[in-house]
Amino acid sequence: MNDFFNGKTILVTGATGLIGSYVTERLLQEGGTVRAYVRHAPKAQSLESLGAEIVVGDIADQSSVSRAVKGCQLVFHFAGVIGNKFKPRSYFDAVNVEGTRIVAEAASEEGIDGFVHTSTVGVYGLNAKADTDERSPHVPSRDPYCDTKLQAERIVRDLFHRRHLPCVIVQPSAVYGPGDETWTLYPIELMRTGRMVLVSGGRGLIQPIYITDLVDGILLAARHGRAGESYILSGSEVVTIREFFGYYAGLLNRGSIPSVPGWLALGLATLFECVSGVIHKPMPFTRCAVRGTMMHATYNIDKAVRELGFNPKMRLEQGMACVDEWLKDLGYVE
Repeated sequence: MNDFFNGKTILVTGATGLIGSYVTERLLQEGGTVRAYVRHAPKAQSLESLGAEIVVGDIADQSSVSRAVKGCQLVFHFAGVIGNKFKPRSYFDAVNVEGTRIVAEAASEEGIDGFVHTSTVGVYGLNAKADTDERSPHVPSRDPYCDTKLQAERIVRDLFHRRHLPCVIVQPSAVYGPGDETWTLYPIELMRTGRMVLVSGGRGLIQPIYITDLVDGILLAARHGRAGESYILSGSEVVTIREFFGYYAGLLNRGSIPSVPGWLALGLATLFECVSGVIHKPMPFTRCAVRGTMMHATYNIDKAVRELGFNPKMRLEQGMACVDEWLKDLGYVE
């Protein structure tokens, strides 16, 4: 056990999400007193059974957040709308931007010792280049998730400069592993129902990170990160989209995944977005999702390695073996 978290009162927002739940469990194992800030108490029963204090609230409610932060020494902020949620831009703004503002301001007013804000490598844009690092430009991409996370980072940095909020920003790449919906269960469901297609042959690149490696990086950032700094956290392997999703196809005993040209996928996405705006129903995919699978960005983790001691251990083949066991437990594969 590392003594850094032992005896500290720690608030975790978004504690029932993938990252939040894993971090909550680790903090409890390391002796922290964890307040799990959640929207729905029933989803937090497993965390409560592990010893977390469950606090029900909404990060848009300033008084509720202030009460939750009261008496805490550390705050881990994970609550937010993720990229594959088909919500209007206003909802992303309310949660990812204003929600972050409320949590960060409450933490600043409480005079906490550390604030870890979880962002995304998406803040570097959908046209990010090879070897992108923390010095690379932050670029809006007209994607509601990426752009609101970019705005949230600006809010946290502003509080660092104006009020000396002791913040560290972590920027994960695509996260996968047991419990994940975005990069694991959702594509699995598409494959099972014959709706999964690749764009441009799946030649885009992905640099995924296994969930436990990400948790290691986040806790290292809390211990060793320099206030006001950001750290890219990704795996060390870069593979094509075809290779990554090919693992899932193999687990399901499926053949090769069909592909469509990029121009066709973008055209269909444009049509889906127009129709969705009229009927107010979720669309199968968006233009930003298509562009995301066509990226050729790679991410440099040297800063996290050097300053935090970050060392992602899980190779993709090993991680997918763990996913296989999880999917068997769920009954997805035999």
